[in-house]
Order: sequence, then structure tokens, then C-alpha cells
Amino acid sequence: MTMMNKIKPNLDSLQLSDVYSLMLFILYKTKDIPDYATLSELCYLLDGANLTRLLAYFAGKTITFPTEEELTILTNALLLYQYININRQSYTDAVSKLNDLTAKQKEEVTALYVQIIDIVNNYNINREGLKKDVRR
Repeated sequence: MTMMNKIKPNLDSLQLSDVYSLMLFILYKTKDIPDYATLSELCYLLDGANLTRLLAYFAGKTITFPTEEELTILTNALLLYQYININRQSYTDAVSKLNDLTAKQKEEVTALYVQIIDIVNNYNINREGLKKDVRR
């Protein structure tokens, strides 16, 4: 039995996501670019069409995804902005609604909130189009 005959049944049993993962792993190993190391994991998060679109859109670029902590801080800073600047609540009342945050996280949220104010004031963002917090 030739090497190809031994490999073919294994290749035939792979799911499409496994094939994409294998391709991206081989790309990483042959190019030896550390930023490619985690690409093969994307195959299990996105379907083939979305993976292809993502790779085409970001082709040749290095992107960094935010951490869960960064997204938590950002989400709460935007909520703080909504409470104070859209719902017209006091700062004290608004901060009291930010549950499950450490003191350090609340500091980071407040610092980011100040930056958001600057961003909103310097860019044409339609505040009328912002929705109220419907989760409460």
C-alpha cells in the first residue's frame, strides 16, 4: 500500500473544519510566523464561508482581539455613558448600577467613560439613534 493510499482514508474522514484547520496549521508550520499559530482554531469557531470571508478581508494584516476583561470594561463604560448622558441619571446612581465589578475595574470603567465623552463630542454620532437600556 502506497503512502497516498494510507493517507486518503484519513483525509476522507475529516470534516470541512478539520481540513481548513489542517491547511492553516500547515501554513503556520511552513511560514513559521507566530501570528499564524492560532488561525487553525478559527476553523472551529466559524463555518467555511465566514472563515473564507474573514481571511479575505484581513488578508496580510495582523489583528489583535480584545480580551474578555477589555470587553467587560468597555461594555460597562458604555453603560455608564448611557445612564449618565442619555438617561440623565446622576453619576452616583449610574455607578451603583455597575454590579460585579472590582474597585479597580470601576476605576478603569470611569477612566474609559471620560474618554468616551471626548470621542462622542468630537465625532458626529447620532445620539437620537441610541436605544435605551431595555435589559432593565
